[in-house]
Amino acid sequence: MQVFFIALVAVAVLVAAAIPGYLLVKKKIVGEECIPGFSKILVYVCQPCLAVYTFKSAEYSVEKLVDIGIFAILATVVPFLIMGTVFLFVNKKSKEQTVYRIVTIASSFGNCAFFGIPIIEALFPPEVAKEVILYTTVYSMMMNITGWTVGSAIISRDIKYISVKKIFLNPAVLGTALALVLFIGEIPVQKDLLSMITAAAKMATPLSMMILGMRLATMRVGEIFSDYRIYLTVAIKQLVMPVVAFAFVFFLPIDPTLGSVFFIISACPVAAVVLTYSEMVGEGQRNAASMLLAGTLLSVVTLPIMTFLLPLIK
Repeated sequence: MQVFFIALVAVAVLVAAAIPGYLLVKKKIVGEECIPGFSKILVYVCQPCLAVYTFKSAEYSVEKLVDIGIFAILATVVPFLIMGTVFLFVNKKSKEQTVYRIVTIASSFGNCAFFGIPIIEALFPPEVAKEVILYTTVYSMMMNITGWTVGSAIISRDIKYISVKKIFLNPAVLGTALALVLFIGEIPVQKDLLSMITAAAKMATPLSMMILGMRLATMRVGEIFSDYRIYLTVAIKQLVMPVVAFAFVFFLPIDPTLGSVFFIISACPVAAVVLTYSEMVGEGQRNAASMLLAGTLLSVVTLPIMTFLLPLIK
């Protein structure tokens, strides 16, 4: 029960961080046209810095590198399993209705870094948290590789988005690649530079939630919660997917801490990048925004509930 309340408070604080962004747009202090600019700062500056920060927080070891490989496999298999299953059920409808393409992506993509890191830091002791938050970056990298290729192709129904260039030349993967080089090579980073990277990294979560609040201010509440497909998507992403993740880590012979982190990340709400991909291909932006907003708001309920399964991971 203690873990439940810790998670509840942590999620509630994160969601509350969206309020400043909401007020800025509602009071017309910041215009809606500014939202893409803030998003670019998040993606092209904060996210790569976050990757370096998480890897520099942990100490290198061969065992840790093996765990990273295992985590990368899990972070690919489970989301693909969910995405593939949903795709089989909605493929016919998705040919005519964009909303079902967004459902396919949103049901398997989670806010693993911006949302996952503060939750992990809240649930684990500090000495453990600093060693395991790098897994959020690994998960994010695998998700972004999928999103910038298969995800974008599903939304647009155009296979031109599946390319080697898009797999490797995107901010998330490039940032993670740099972080891995520094981590494996145990390359020191100059103190002042590391402080700047850390500051930019710590901006990521509050900035992402402010952007969420800005987007919320541009939409009607009824538009977010009136479509049953939004609830279905949130249920699959935030209830079904973590249960599937739990089944994997429960039966596989892996380290319990690694399994717990994977489970927590899998329970995170619908990812902001779903909206990014939809805006990039020009399809389903409002559907994606509704699912993102509903998923984040409902995570105040879904994520704490999922923590009841944590003690079973041994």
